[in-house]
Amino acid sequence: MKDIVESVNRGTMTSKAATRHYSYYNELNAAEQAALATVRGKVAGGRILDIGVGSGRTTNPLLEVSRDYVGIDYSSPMVERARQRRPGVDFRHCDARDMKFLPDGSVQLAVFSCSGISMVVHEDRLAILREVHRVLAPGAAFLFSIHNQDNSDHDAYFVLPEFFPSANPLRMAVRSARFAASLARRIVNRSRYAHHSFRSREYSMINDACHDYTTFLYYITLDNQRRQLEQVGFLPGAPAWDIAGRLVTSGTTDSTIVMVAHKP
Repeated sequence: MKDIVESVNRGTMTSKAATRHYSYYNELNAAEQAALATVRGKVAGGRILDIGVGSGRTTNPLLEVSRDYVGIDYSSPMVERARQRRPGVDFRHCDARDMKFLPDGSVQLAVFSCSGISMVVHEDRLAILREVHRVLAPGAAFLFSIHNQDNSDHDAYFVLPEFFPSANPLRMAVRSARFAASLARRIVNRSRYAHHSFRSREYSMINDACHDYTTFLYYITLDNQRRQLEQVGFLPGAPAWDIAGRLVTSGTTDSTIVMVAHKP
């Protein structure tokens, strides 16, 4: 399964369409803002590692916390786009499974947004968690997001593209054409990749509707993610926030969850 996941996801994340898509965003979402607020004072001025930086959505908010910043991504087109958008910022082409350019214990805050850690298979996810744990200093934090196995997206067989009607005939025609094209891509890609999906009680790796079914994404429950973090060496009971930025106290069915794990 690793080969198909790696091939499909890397192909999507290095495409012009994905690079263009992730260039439209420049702010943290509500959950990321709430999570960052809990560690900001402690990590201010320290080394920040921004993993899966894409074209730099999270860069400016994190630079406000510390100028000692490095952003990495395994997609070279994403890295080039980030450099174009923010000249002078330290962006590097690097895979989170092997961050040997960083010494042990050299980072105060690691961030992996947009559920980027969900784009690799189980064994590689654990490798990333171990690498993050290695580069973090004692007491440092790891802020990241996950796809929630308790959300309905996990079990949906087929999701239609979004469609926004318009009273303007020309605009309506353009949107209809785009909807039809996206729907066609989804049908083709779903038929190609759906049978590669894997589901279990511990986690799932499924062909997801993201990018018209040209991704495989790792889904896990909040409780299982906490256990996974603890097994790697992080402190137990990592706090979590839902999409609205509310602290999760008794589970959530939101599609994504933001967490902060702390190194002892």
